[in-house]
Amino acid sequence: MAKLNVVSDSSRTDKLRVLFFSQRFPLPMDTGGKIRTGKMLQKLKDSFDVTLVCNVEHPKDDPYLSEVKTLCSEFHEVPWREIPKYTWRFYLRVLVGMLSPYPITVRNDYSPQLENKIRELVGAKPFDLLICDFLQPTLNFRHVMQYPTLLFQHNVETMIAKRHYHAARHPLMKILWRQQWRKMERFEREMSRRFRTVVAVSEQDKAIFEREFGLTNVHAIPTGVDLEYYRPYDDSPEPNTLVYVGAMDWLPNEDGILYFAEEIFPRIQTQIPSVTLTVVGRNPSQALRKRLEACPGIRLTGRVDDVRPYIAKHAVYVIPLRIGGGTRIKVYEAMAMGKPVVSTSIGAEGLPVRHGEHLLLADDPHDFARCVIELLRSPVRAGTLGRNARAYVEAHCGWDHAVKRFAEICRQTVESPALSYTG
Repeated sequence: MAKLNVVSDSSRTDKLRVLFFSQRFPLPMDTGGKIRTGKMLQKLKDSFDVTLVCNVEHPKDDPYLSEVKTLCSEFHEVPWREIPKYTWRFYLRVLVGMLSPYPITVRNDYSPQLENKIRELVGAKPFDLLICDFLQPTLNFRHVMQYPTLLFQHNVETMIAKRHYHAARHPLMKILWRQQWRKMERFEREMSRRFRTVVAVSEQDKAIFEREFGLTNVHAIPTGVDLEYYRPYDDSPEPNTLVYVGAMDWLPNEDGILYFAEEIFPRIQTQIPSVTLTVVGRNPSQALRKRLEACPGIRLTGRVDDVRPYIAKHAVYVIPLRIGGGTRIKVYEAMAMGKPVVSTSIGAEGLPVRHGEHLLLADDPHDFARCVIELLRSPVRAGTLGRNARAYVEAHCGWDHAVKRFAEICRQTVESPALSYTG
């Protein structure tokens, strides 16, 4: 039986009534997706009457339940328990999922309890707009598509699966990712067309949705950063130190840090033997730990309560991603703290930043290492790049602008007629 939590708000008037469905509980805001979702909800609550429904995992999420009132006017939870990665149950679920017509991540995010809760709420309250956060849980929306609906697309999921396929080296993983790529491509095209509006997180993603899926109902919003929370520290960073921040239970982050550790970091060490790398991120697998332990000069922290001290005390922030989609909030967080950043093009994808002015971009291991070495050897150059980065995000990247645009799109969705597609 789904548990019901109601957070009352006596100040509600004739605001737009929005049901916001987030399969994952958005607190704490410790990943890029949860940050974007949480910041949107915090600010939308001021202008909309928001009812939030999502899964809650007890007791892990219990310390944050008291904070949910900052995100919505009314909260409904459906208890669940996530299957830990790299366990026999996890691999069994992957094998069974391969037989499904849906991508594995889509199948995993479907829940009869969630679907029933959404249908129950829609039947009990006259919502103006229904929002689904991310593509993967959209199966839970199948029976409410006759209402005004909006899909908040943090990534082009097909692109992530395609990049996994191209990055895979083992033949079996190659087969798995090709299958998931094709399934996701079909599902993303068909499901995104069923929503009245799709919101992308960059103009680049918007163009992909229009070109690859033929969407005419897609809008883009900018990426934001909390400029007060992420500020430069007064202390000077430690020389010859690098830092990478990212959830290690997300495969693109694991792939990126292994790529850096095994193909880029040794090139830096030949020029600067004292260089160190600190990898800050939750839930690293045992396999990742073992491979990084074999790399001298690399420290893996696991989860930390506050990433800012780690970012501040290191000289250069690296983002060696080869797989991903959407936009990387971590880029703006590092820039907001005035850090010089070296990233792959994919690591900074979708962000309107310029190489050589706001950060350095390099896609070849030799070029990436050369850029890092340049910044470590020239604190003046690193400082200039960091100051430019902070000035840029101050001028362009506050959350208020992103949320204002998102709210405009919500209102347009309610007022616009539903679209129909052929072919």
